[in-house]
Amino acid sequence: MDPKSDTVIPLALTAGLAALSVAALINVDAGTPLEGWADGSYQRSFEARFETALPTQSAAVELWAALRWQLFREPAQGAVAGQGGWLFTAEEFAEPEAPRDLAAELAHARSVLAARGIQLAPVIVPDKARMQAHRLPRGRSAGFAGRYDRALATVAAAGLPVIDLRPALDFDTSFLRSDTHWSPEGAHRAAEAIAAALADTPLAQSTVETRKTGFRAFEGDLAAFVATGALRPHVGPHPDLIRTYDTAVASAGGLFGAAEIPVALVGTSFSAKPAFHFAGFLSQALQVDLLNASAVGQGPFAPMDAFLAELDTLSTPPTLVLWEIPERYLTARSPQS
Repeated sequence: MDPKSDTVIPLALTAGLAALSVAALINVDAGTPLEGWADGSYQRSFEARFETALPTQSAAVELWAALRWQLFREPAQGAVAGQGGWLFTAEEFAEPEAPRDLAAELAHARSVLAARGIQLAPVIVPDKARMQAHRLPRGRSAGFAGRYDRALATVAAAGLPVIDLRPALDFDTSFLRSDTHWSPEGAHRAAEAIAAALADTPLAQSTVETRKTGFRAFEGDLAAFVATGALRPHVGPHPDLIRTYDTAVASAGGLFGAAEIPVALVGTSFSAKPAFHFAGFLSQALQVDLLNASAVGQGPFAPMDAFLAELDTLSTPPTLVLWEIPERYLTARSPQS
């Protein structure tokens, strides 16, 4: 945005908000000022009448959100603004409300799967705030700084494969600017790193081909915390532009022609949302057919609970289960705290 726009747009937004406020003030019924003045009830009553009198309340909300974003880069509670218009979820700066014990969860899942001859490989996805720390407005505490290493140590102590995704995601566009999740490119590199770490795991192979199909605008989940509405094309936050992909799998036939799906992916929206194409990239990198049992909006533990509960209903159980777990769902407290 040029310097002229940096001046003109805030002035226009301020003028518009002022005009709406004046219109509301003219039309508001002031009530009786002497009543409820001491205990503040008159002020609250007046504010309620003022909001009701706004000629278009949603327009005022959008104007105010646009002004806050344009002048201060300030989103609503739930998001944190970084440099260059980047947004981060506030969940990466706070302790999870009800964190589960990772060691206990890994032990349970491993036990259930091992009883059926299935291997488990946890995949801890590092925070966007970790991999894009240079864009943060402030640093995080020591607890958050050491959280990923502690998670990998827990995986190692459980006797499971340790897959460190930090090197794969250590590039400028590994995550999306306006979204909590990784970019398709980040998902692609993560899938390749996982395949390299599991190269010695025998899996029934298929012929898998992934191809680029174009580009599209992607409205990030964090943009909802900047409710600029109809003003978004002018003040932002603007959509991310992502590349789109398609993956085709020629499945290997098993006994009596039954399709063999050797890998199951269980996880969160990192794995479940088609826009990131993680399941496709993983299938391509491993050269296997893959069952995606991930879910949006349930965290990493509920989908695994559901998968384990339904495991016996699968006609052909997988050889390997990949469990995608975002770091932000784990406790940031050290064992001594």
